[in-house]
Amino acid sequence: MMENRYLLTTMLLLWIMLSVPLSSSAQDCNGYLLLTENAQYEILNYNQRNKLTGRVLYKVTDVRRDGNKSEATVHTQLYDEKGKMANEGSYQVGCENGSIWVDMRSLMNPEMMEAYKNMEIKMEGDNMDYPASLSPGQQLKDGTFTINVIDKGSGQNMSTITMLVTGRTVGDKERLEVPAGTYEGFKINQDMEVQTRAMGLKMPGTRMQTVEWFVPGTGWVKSETYRNGKLMAYSVLNKINK
Repeated sequence: MMENRYLLTTMLLLWIMLSVPLSSSAQDCNGYLLLTENAQYEILNYNQRNKLTGRVLYKVTDVRRDGNKSEATVHTQLYDEKGKMANEGSYQVGCENGSIWVDMRSLMNPEMMEAYKNMEIKMEGDNMDYPASLSPGQQLKDGTFTINVIDKGSGQNMSTITMLVTGRTVGDKERLEVPAGTYEGFKINQDMEVQTRAMGLKMPGTRMQTVEWFVPGTGWVKSETYRNGKLMAYSVLNKINK
């Protein structure tokens, strides 16, 4: 189903669309990669059979600072496994006192927008927060993201898609290797569920689990997506250009 393709892509991109600290203190927003003008990095996406399914390029196109607060616009380009650009877009991230947030509305998959190009799309969601410091056992804030698809002619709500991100728990540090280098990162587990209503009828939900590795001073370097305990896809940091 199209909604499931949207969900899987969202799982793969969630962690890599967050800011990546380079060398800042816990209360400083100035050292974050996605708050650094013209900074770029690349993520590679693979399926469970280790086949490359695409890559995503990110570039910071605008940074606004006001005291201890910063916000940035990040331009994205998504390429398929053959190297052809599938779509592009942008989203917002922010930082206050060293803690990062990203508006969950930025997780909208452009493929879904194309499928609903003749419809009106309304989105609302929480900010996903990532504190300035992490420790094993720490519980992070949950998030909710809702999409309403409305017929432009009649104004009728055709479908409502809600994504819930829960159980965000920080684990121990682990050592891992990715194309960009060798790192030690905190392992963060979280549950994701998509609930869909079409013409008022509730459809079967989709549940997934993700694991991401966050490296203080570098950022998110690897992630894995599971369904019913089975690996579905994973992503790795390929390179950084500062």
